[in-house]
Amino acid sequence: MKTVGNDLVRSQLHQNRKWYIGLGILLIIFGIILLASLPFATLSAVFIFGVLMMVGGVLHFIAAFKIFEGGFRWLWALFGVLYLAAGYYAFNTPVKTAIVLTNLLAIVLIIAGVIRIFNAVLFRALPGWGWTLFSGLLTLVTGIIILKSPDAPFWVLGLFLAIDILFQGINYLTFASYIKHEVPKSSAD
Repeated sequence: MKTVGNDLVRSQLHQNRKWYIGLGILLIIFGIILLASLPFATLSAVFIFGVLMMVGGVLHFIAAFKIFEGGFRWLWALFGVLYLAAGYYAFNTPVKTAIVLTNLLAIVLIIAGVIRIFNAVLFRALPGWGWTLFSGLLTLVTGIIILKSPDAPFWVLGLFLAIDILFQGINYLTFASYIKHEVPKSSAD
């Protein structure tokens, strides 16, 4: 009985392989386009942030009045207002939002770098601690460069978005190749 389920999964993977290839190629093209126009990619990232904040605000309101009661209801409603305000701010002031988000990203990278460096020093007796130290230094320096660069808000978020989309495309193509070469076709085919 178990082989029937496995055969079905294998068959579906092979049938959907062309979709993985198409989606992978499309995402790679989008990633390259975004890399070529980082300010546009950054603006896209800000608008995605705005949409997510608006959706989060609506969901908090739904939770406040459909799930929670008493004081928690008003706390969730307050979160809904804050999320909606953040989304509204992102749509009405995309450049300022890009500056704020880029600075927050830089601060998080700096903190993460310091924590990794501290962990590397703390665990220096273990093998591989040097890689943790290197990673921490690289993360720390990246955060500092982003924070000190006056034009960073116009390209950093776009770069992160473009690279993410590009690698998602590569991931889909790799998965399609894996299906072709490593997943046997079902016995029903």
